Amino acid sequence: IEYPMDLFTINSKLENNQYTSLKEFEKDIRLIFCNCYTYNDIKSKEYCSGKILESIFNEKWNE
Repeated sequence: IEYPMDLFTINSKLENNQYTSLKEFEKDIRLIFCNCYTYNDIKSKEYCSGKILESIFNEKWNE
């Protein structure tokens, strides 16, 4: 994975006010999904869970 990202890092960036825009936050969240699909086999539970979580994120993000 060329650009790793995880929820701990995102939380830390939020706590330290390192995001200057919502777009930056969204980019990091989407990077997690991208890395999930790159690293895990399409038939794995991790890949499928990533798809479900991404769907929920998209729904909430677009509200």
